[in-house]
Amino acid sequence: MPGIRFVSHYAGVVGGVERYMERTARLLRADGFRVDCCFAERTPDADRFLASFDSSENMADALGRPSRCDLTVLHKVRDAATVRAFRESGPTAVFVHDHEYYCPRLSYYYPVTRRNCSRAYCELVCGCCAMLRRPSPGNTFRNNFTAFAALWREIRSCDRFIVLSQFMRGVLIRQGIPESKIAMIPPSIDVPAESSSPALTSGSSVPRLLSIGQLIRGKGVDQLLAALREVKSPFVLEIVGTGNDEAYLKRLAEPFRDAVVFRGFSPSPDDAYRGVRAVVLPWRWQEPFGLVGPEALAHGVPIVGFDVGAVREYLEDGRTGLLVPPGDVSALARAIDRILNDAPLAAELGARSRELVSARFTDSALLEGWRSLMKTGGPA
Repeated sequence: MPGIRFVSHYAGVVGGVERYMERTARLLRADGFRVDCCFAERTPDADRFLASFDSSENMADALGRPSRCDLTVLHKVRDAATVRAFRESGPTAVFVHDHEYYCPRLSYYYPVTRRNCSRAYCELVCGCCAMLRRPSPGNTFRNNFTAFAALWREIRSCDRFIVLSQFMRGVLIRQGIPESKIAMIPPSIDVPAESSSPALTSGSSVPRLLSIGQLIRGKGVDQLLAALREVKSPFVLEIVGTGNDEAYLKRLAEPFRDAVVFRGFSPSPDDAYRGVRAVVLPWRWQEPFGLVGPEALAHGVPIVGFDVGAVREYLEDGRTGLLVPPGDVSALARAIDRILNDAPLAAELGARSRELVSARFTDSALLEGWRSLMKTGGPA
């Protein structure tokens, strides 16, 4: 029985990638693989998350008695010595879903201007850029320069790299990763039997908008709130998530009163899509994929979002939603107004959205991607 070991900092769902890992583990086990999990930190839903795996162990225990596995998949492992230890135990693949391995700032956009970056990692230039972050215990010369460079050297030495989008394939190639070492394995997503969108239902209720994700600067909820100041139609915005910017965003939302509601974090946001007119993706950073996008589409909820990162790989303008130039807050407001005022358009976009997800994000496509990766899991 072929074995896969997922190594991640968290045992539990803190974002879309952990949901991807959880679902992938269940599908691979049903397909005849043994799937284990190694972690450093448990979250409140750790028991439910770990039930998807055949076995689990703490990172410290695993490093104390390293065992060989057919393929070890690393995600959010940010210590060079830990990466080296797993590399030496057998074939390794790195799941690259954030910009944290080649951008010491972790965001891949410039400070002050917040314009997106497109450069390859350079220890001197990128280290200096990282020092311009807001003060924090981790914002040190050692972490931004020597430790980060050592981590990147170890990551680059791994056998394979897994991404969810063509966009991220291109970013890794820009960073010097050979294309032959990169596997794109998009997620599989359940399409509910019925659409969750209320776009064609009658009634006088105010249309609901939804934003899901970490409340950090790169996710751009501040840009969404700025756009809503220009929206002329009635709306209620529900914000699902938590993060460092939560208090700041709540202050920005005070003028909206009950029209903006913070719902907190949800490890399984399916219920949040019910009755929503549109999901808004106001992302500032170059989103590597954004699982919330296809999940919304699967529920028949169209998307309004900025054209950054991999978003256009599922947000097809006029087919599954409305695509807006990056950072153009006024254009975002106009697109939101359009979808709030046109229920038939929202329903049409939602129907096409479900068709796209049903065709592209399937269990069979995911499993075929992992089978292929296992056949070529060693050095390229």
